[in-house]
Amino acid sequence: MIFGSPLWLLGLLALPLIAALEVWLTLRDRERVARLVARPLWARVVRRPAERWRFVRLGLMLFGVAGIVVALARPQWGIVREKVEREGVDVVLVLDTSGSMATEDVPPNRFFLARQALASLIARLEGDRFGLVSFEGEAYPLTPLTLDADALGLFLDTMEPGMVPSPGTSLGSGLAKGLDLFVDPGHRNKVMVLVSDGEDLEGDVDEAVRRAKQAGVVVHTVGVGTEAGQPVPEFDQDGRRTGFKHDPSTGEVVVSRLNMATLEQIARGTGGRAFRLTPTDPSLAALASAIEGMEQQSLAREYSYRRKERFQIPLAAGLLALGLALMLPLPSFRREAAAAAEPAGARIGARRGAPAGAGAAGGAAAALVLALVLLLGAALGARAQTPSAAPPPAGAPMGPAPAGAPAAASGRRGSGLVDELLLRPTRLTGQGRKQYAGGNHPQALSEFERAAHARPDDAKGRFNVADGLYKNGKYDEAATLFRSLGEDARSPLAGPSRYNLGNALYQKQDYRGAIQGYRDALDLDPDDLDARRNLELALRALKEQQEQQKKQQPRQNQKQDPKDQQKNGQGKDQQQQQQQQQQQGQQQEKPKSAEQREEERFREQTGMPKERAMQLLDALQQNEKAEQKKALLAKRAQRRGGKDW
Repeated sequence: MIFGSPLWLLGLLALPLIAALEVWLTLRDRERVARLVARPLWARVVRRPAERWRFVRLGLMLFGVAGIVVALARPQWGIVREKVEREGVDVVLVLDTSGSMATEDVPPNRFFLARQALASLIARLEGDRFGLVSFEGEAYPLTPLTLDADALGLFLDTMEPGMVPSPGTSLGSGLAKGLDLFVDPGHRNKVMVLVSDGEDLEGDVDEAVRRAKQAGVVVHTVGVGTEAGQPVPEFDQDGRRTGFKHDPSTGEVVVSRLNMATLEQIARGTGGRAFRLTPTDPSLAALASAIEGMEQQSLAREYSYRRKERFQIPLAAGLLALGLALMLPLPSFRREAAAAAEPAGARIGARRGAPAGAGAAGGAAAALVLALVLLLGAALGARAQTPSAAPPPAGAPMGPAPAGAPAAASGRRGSGLVDELLLRPTRLTGQGRKQYAGGNHPQALSEFERAAHARPDDAKGRFNVADGLYKNGKYDEAATLFRSLGEDARSPLAGPSRYNLGNALYQKQDYRGAIQGYRDALDLDPDDLDARRNLELALRALKEQQEQQKKQQPRQNQKQDPKDQQKNGQGKDQQQQQQQQQQQGQQQEKPKSAEQREEERFREQTGMPKERAMQLLDALQQNEKAEQKKALLAKRAQRRGGKDW
């Protein structure tokens, strides 16, 4: 026999204390009665049961309390075999990753909004099997149908426009590859969710729709973008925007527009529905409701083995013992006649049917029993409805600060009831701030995005996402979010957003935009010293850039010798070491902290400061990502034969 919650057995230690309290009360009652009535006269004067009943009741109460405590400890013995069936719907997500999805007619861009909506859909349809397909000119399956939502979310986070080697947009190719993921033709209720702007450059949709209808797959379409549209941005190998795409046949700037007619035709041909994704309503609640309303099918059948719960036995014995203890002793039918024959003064100092103090002890015992029963119910209920995690404390309040100060989660508009009850946005924001402070910026960005999914209309959640994008080097997306957050001058986030917009544009070497961002921030807070300092740096950088353009010396295309880089790095390290040595000479009288001793130990082992080592590591990681992206762009350039958006 084992116990599921053995800590409850510590409650048995209270039983000797209860027994000692009852003995003390019995002795005290004897002394009180002896002061009023001689002991030989107790049988005729004091009207109460014999003391043996008092000890019988005590034993029954102790046995009852022990039974309840053992029941709370959940004794288990024996093995139970149970058949477990998981039910749900097979859902294949087909996401458009073509260049047109980077269009910014919906902030921050179409692809960011689509990925955010799919993540919230996966979180809501917990228990369903999901597959993931990315398509452009060709389609590639990323994950098969799986119940592992975490793995699916990991692949979804790594997706970005232009990740497929074949540029273009082929809706038919995406639908055909999504149909291939339904490997079990016997399963019913197969759903495909196509997320795109509706532009089809290949024209092979009809055949894919016919195949989906024959296979019994319902295709729901989700359109993202606006009918007015905007030009499709063009990026270089380093991920920086260089302008806009041009049509090779006409030379005009390509403007991508939402084509809901094509998406509605696909949905109507398979019995599905067409939905529209907008920044004001980034959730797919209606789509999730439609999928939840379908008949569930068995996705997995398996047997589980567990130990059988036996708490019912000690619980029943304990409650029976407590019931007997409260009823004993049984009432006497001759007590009223005896009472009539006694003198009026014979009842002085005694209570009818029980000694003095016994009522208080009985009331305390009854209260203890009631509390234990309620505690048992609460414990069993808590096991049935255990929350996923305890709510964390709220983050520190946010004030005007440079990029790198995420805000605490706040606001309730647009959030789900379950999210608010579980404090999910606050918990995710707290985890993101913890990762942010530890320097794990990719994980912090992931947590901030999940918090923003839970509260789509929370401005502080979007500010945190923008801050995470900035720290991860995604300056274009960060600048777009900061620009939208800083438009309303009455918002408390306007000042920090404009300041951080200037920082993002400065990193992109858009010094004119950075200057304007810092000036806008100073309009709201003229005393912001950081904004004034950065404005001066931006003005100086703009002046140097203009001088370089006049001299026609494009230093950006020149590559520095690795030996020179190493010398410069060593020179910077020597300067930093000299500065640190000077600071240590000035602070010799002060005791060194643990962080300072760790920094010195790291410098002795590696020959460089810890901060410098982290910078080199980040630079290597960025270089590796850049090389992979260059290789992908080279493949896309080889296959580019016309329209590549």
